[in-house]
Amino acid sequence: LILSGPKFSGRRTILHTIAKSFNEEFYVIDCSDKKNRKRIEKDDELKGLLNEKETSYIVLYEAQFLPNIEEIIFNTLENKIKQTIIVVTSHQLSISKELRKGLEEVGVLISFFPPTFYESASFFGIEKETELLEQRLIFGSFPDVLSDIENAEENLKEKISNIIHTTLNARERVNKTDKLHRVLQLLAFETGNDISYNAIGEQCGLDNETVERYLYLLEEASVLIHLPSFFNGNRYELKKAKSIYFYDNGIRNALIRNFNPTSYRNDMDQLWKNYLISERIKWMKMNRIDSNVFFWKTHTKQQVDFIEVKKARIFAYNTDWAGKGKIKIPQSFLNYYPDTRAMVLNKKTFLTFLTQKK
Repeated sequence: LILSGPKFSGRRTILHTIAKSFNEEFYVIDCSDKKNRKRIEKDDELKGLLNEKETSYIVLYEAQFLPNIEEIIFNTLENKIKQTIIVVTSHQLSISKELRKGLEEVGVLISFFPPTFYESASFFGIEKETELLEQRLIFGSFPDVLSDIENAEENLKEKISNIIHTTLNARERVNKTDKLHRVLQLLAFETGNDISYNAIGEQCGLDNETVERYLYLLEEASVLIHLPSFFNGNRYELKKAKSIYFYDNGIRNALIRNFNPTSYRNDMDQLWKNYLISERIKWMKMNRIDSNVFFWKTHTKQQVDFIEVKKARIFAYNTDWAGKGKIKIPQSFLNYYPDTRAMVLNKKTFLTFLTQKK
């Protein structure tokens, strides 16, 4: 079993609960610890570790640090390791595309995130979760944030420090943490806008390639969401544009140091857009919805915030926090793509968008 998702999303708590329900002890090995990692790197079949403790379940926590994780997975699948191996990772594993596809097909690769709107609504009730919507827009959905809202600000700031100062995986390093923090701040202010690696690099003292690498690593760590531009050679369409969102609104707000309530914000359109798109992406990954996602923009500033393409069908969405009916899908987009199913997402219409499995 492979649990993949961001840090602080509750994976350890879930595993502890499962172990207790099984009346079993899970042998947890923290692979971010150098001593543990060195031992495992020399032992693809984990024989040395297994001789120390008899158990049916082994948890390799933060397994993205293991350069030999692919060999361990193969040895488990080939029954050279008799125990059940649970791989927990907060960054995409360094494994082949073929192996990843195979793991997905047999259903052992599970995307794990902080609670989605659907999950929270199932627990609290749809009416209560809707009442808490503005709180979610400000503080996000990390479990420890939801359970201790009074200390949410400090909690989120600590998460950012952890994100910035940690080694992301076995092969990649971030040496300029102060500049990475500045990159994230700029992205937070530009949430939902089309961005330029060059412009960000100039403001942070980094070259284009480094900015692109940082963003890729943070996307692989489920911190950032990257939407490429949708185009088909039509007039005025942007071809190489990209927009960035955060998986969690709380992280975004902590970066800009703004936890003011919604009635005092001048960025509600960005908050609403980030929340809806991040929730939809989480929902799609958790339910293995096979869609390609984009945004669309023209040189004349016409825009569609979010596009899903699945089974050759186009679904286009714009977001509207105020809900006054002024925001619509651009007519030029509908002219270019006449078979599109289009919708504006406001506080009255967003529920289906966040819970639809097809």
